[in-house]
Amino acid sequence: MEIIIPFLIVLVVAVTANLVAASSNKSTTNLFELALAALNIPLLLLGLLLLVIPPEFTAFLQQNDIPAINLDAAGWVLIAISLYAIVVCIRPVRRMLARLLPVDPDSAVHTLALVLAGYLVGNTQFALTQDILLEFLATGVTVTILEVVLQQIAFVIVAFIGAGYLVRRDLRQVSRRLGLERPTSNHLLIGLATIGLLIVLQGVIGGVWALLDPEQAELLGDVNETLLAGFDSVGEWFILAVASGVGEEILFRGALQPVFGLFFTSLLFAIVHIQYGLTPITLAVFLLGLILGILRRRTNTTVTIFVHFGYNFILGLFALLAVYVQDLVG
Repeated sequence: MEIIIPFLIVLVVAVTANLVAASSNKSTTNLFELALAALNIPLLLLGLLLLVIPPEFTAFLQQNDIPAINLDAAGWVLIAISLYAIVVCIRPVRRMLARLLPVDPDSAVHTLALVLAGYLVGNTQFALTQDILLEFLATGVTVTILEVVLQQIAFVIVAFIGAGYLVRRDLRQVSRRLGLERPTSNHLLIGLATIGLLIVLQGVIGGVWALLDPEQAELLGDVNETLLAGFDSVGEWFILAVASGVGEEILFRGALQPVFGLFFTSLLFAIVHIQYGLTPITLAVFLLGLILGILRRRTNTTVTIFVHFGYNFILGLFALLAVYVQDLVG
């Protein structure tokens, strides 16, 4: 529930960005960019504050059963996020980025998209600096189906509002902008073949990783098993697959890919999936993003949702089968 306030702030800023874009007023756009940059100043100051907090504060947290964090690492992450956000609010910087990305440097919506992408990367970097792997194993925290569904609903809402729903576009126009179109039978056949390709790709990369670094592979396996311990039925994995397929595809392939392009969207997709460290699975996720991105270009987002769902659901069935076999043998 602690993410409700940041989520509402993102929605308010996204609506504002669309209102600014709809006005086509240069002065209003300049004011929005200035305000967006100013919003990151408190984050920058917080990062600087964390760098000067004495180490004794961490000991105090531990003594009072409050989860301690790496203050220096957290401070540098906050500083990096805020400085990046402030810099991309500068229009000449966005014009340079436009040489690499299909971003519109004069669009308030695209400016916000660049800022939020930095937040996504920063959130992942924060997790990487705080020994999240060991924390999950130590606490035995599990993810609930409600948490997954709510997160993916948030992705969908952000994508629709960011694309201008109820401000610049009606439902039909937003659906077209996000690539939510009726798939043809040929598209579905392509989707089925893509699911098979992704399953094989996942198996090959996972197998090679297990051979080259069995300890790290086993550690990540233990973490995933702990996090997903509550998903022990076909129905729950079905819901998980549907939610992640719909939410992530509408956000990444539907909303972000037309702004950031195929490569950078796939890179961002991989980055936000590496909270547990840089592993060969990161390569698998990046390749998954590339394949889904190419599929989005040649078909539509509805097909990538179908493929993402099928890929996740089949992997879930494999996980259930592995548990069943293990119990049977044991």
